[in-house]
Amino acid sequence: DDSDLETLPRWMIPPNRHISAVEQMVAQARNRDGGIAALLNRDNFLQRVRSMVFSQERRRSRTSDETSQEEAEPSNPVLPPPPAPAQVDIDMEEGVHFDTNLPAEHSYFGTHLSRVPGVDYLEVGSTHHMLIFLHQHILFPGEVLPFMIDGSMFDDDMPGLDGLIFGVGFPLMQPPENNPHKLYGVTCQIYERGESDRELVFYKSRALQRIVINCDDIQGPPHYIARNPTTKCFSKVKVLPEYFLPEPLQTVDMGSMARFRDIPSMRDQYRRFQLASTPWPADACQEYAFDDIVERARKKLEIHKINTMPKCPIQLSFWLVRNLHLNEKMMRLTFLTDSVNTRLQLIGSTLKEESFFYCRYCNSSLAHCSDLFAMSKHGVQTQYCNSEGYIHETNTVYRVRQHAIGYSGEPSTKFSWFPGYQWHSILCKFCAQHVGWEFKAVQPNLAPKVFFGLAGSSVRIGGASENTVNGSSFVVRNMLRLISDEME
Repeated sequence: DDSDLETLPRWMIPPNRHISAVEQMVAQARNRDGGIAALLNRDNFLQRVRSMVFSQERRRSRTSDETSQEEAEPSNPVLPPPPAPAQVDIDMEEGVHFDTNLPAEHSYFGTHLSRVPGVDYLEVGSTHHMLIFLHQHILFPGEVLPFMIDGSMFDDDMPGLDGLIFGVGFPLMQPPENNPHKLYGVTCQIYERGESDRELVFYKSRALQRIVINCDDIQGPPHYIARNPTTKCFSKVKVLPEYFLPEPLQTVDMGSMARFRDIPSMRDQYRRFQLASTPWPADACQEYAFDDIVERARKKLEIHKINTMPKCPIQLSFWLVRNLHLNEKMMRLTFLTDSVNTRLQLIGSTLKEESFFYCRYCNSSLAHCSDLFAMSKHGVQTQYCNSEGYIHETNTVYRVRQHAIGYSGEPSTKFSWFPGYQWHSILCKFCAQHVGWEFKAVQPNLAPKVFFGLAGSSVRIGGASENTVNGSSFVVRNMLRLISDEME
């Protein structure tokens, strides 16, 4: 999308020698230490641009014939999309494979955590008055939410040994147009608590049920749970239902013909016999069938080394959303629907799509979604809490695209989410924004040796055929604006 070029002065619109000079500088900086960020921080940036422009002009005057030949050719040829990388097989790596149970325990909180017993599901359709917080990501039932907070926020509300249930709302979840005063979220129940040396308490909670909050009932300003709230906020919440209809043909008893059901060569004929004995049309039966969707999802998740698929259809529908890397629009649709069958159908419609992780700031591609894999038993996408209490939604991938990232700061093992690994902050090499972490094994013979965690707040998921802004074009245009401001 080059529509913003119309706002630039005429002398900066391509073809232009300034653009050519800046593109050359970007190409050179990309392969040097510090990348684009180092280039932008240099004091002599404009002088280098002018020098490169004049050098190009001198070359043009010396070799006019060659220059005219170059002008006849496109200056920026359209390159074909890069081929999908070969699949990495972690089982082929030598060494002791990482225990995926460790990240799920959030051991970076320490070992002195006490278990809070009790899992309480509230009655569907019931209304409750409870403590509520906000969260910058969308949680689905079954996910674990670790966080640090002032202990006084909860201790008075935890009678006996029962875990406290509180509500978490998602501002990112846009309400329906016909009811804009609704805030959607989930109930969470605390199941472990610990202590911190900074007057904060570590908690682990699990999302249980979807809820809707009427904004008119909120008492006081709600705070984000990751920003150390100091005041309590209460509201009435309503528990949303989960409707599930079993496959119609599963209820049809074919008597003695049932023996043909498990014979592969007779399965299709057996299904036709079932359809002939019911009043339902074939399309209606197919609409509520989900075995095929589950099987296709299982095959797709095999490459991610995930083998913890739930059997309950309700839990399965939420689990698939988190592990099949849906885009944000599809995540909202699947969260807002009360029908498990519809949710599974929406998930099934995305199984053939090839997806990429894109930088949320400059839209440059960072990694293939096919390189996702599970470093936690909860799946490829998990919530983790850092030492400052900020909660990161993290996607673990084997690798990122070549020349896509740079590094910031020094590597560290402190508060590592993956025991035995050091973490190192990574930046998008085009816009210098934080996009995640590189994790490298510090214990010998630990596999995988290196992997990456992409921060959900800094990346987005998009299709391979999306018409996104190229990262280098983004940088070039911003450099041109800088030059324009200085020259005008």
